[in-house]
Amino acid sequence: MQQANNPALGALKDIHTPAEIGAWPLAYGYWLALAAVLILLITSLIWLIKRHKHLAAKRQALQAIKQLDLNHPQFAIEINAIVKRAAMSYLPRGEIASLDGDAWYRWLVDRAPSTDQRLCQLLAKRYQAQALTLTEAELLKALTSNWMKQALPLKTSNKEQSCSH
Repeated sequence: MQQANNPALGALKDIHTPAEIGAWPLAYGYWLALAAVLILLITSLIWLIKRHKHLAAKRQALQAIKQLDLNHPQFAIEINAIVKRAAMSYLPRGEIASLDGDAWYRWLVDRAPSTDQRLCQLLAKRYQAQALTLTEAELLKALTSNWMKQALPLKTSNKEQSCSH
């Protein structure tokens, strides 16, 4: 290197760059964003677990209907019992257990307005001496499954809603 003519320039030291800025510690904004994401994930997980538990009765009832033997002589009685059990999982027992006949059929139609009337007609045959035919049993099984998919999980009744306000 050449000798500097100016003695003041000779006294200068080399330029040193500052140390690189590291990633840690994170800025407050990143911590807030991370906390928000964690809260969102935990809340979503809790909601999913509660929803899974809430729909358990519906899943179990649909599975029980799927496993029923169509040739069983009391097939309609079994289906009716499964529907009532599933309904009692969502509403108070006193509201459903006493329902029978026309009141029960009205209750079923009220919960799923698009209910096929044949469901009520086939359920009405449950106490007849002659069992359902195989075709009727298959139809009852399909109609009941459709009703459950539409109506369950049940909401609280209007009487309960009006009392709680």
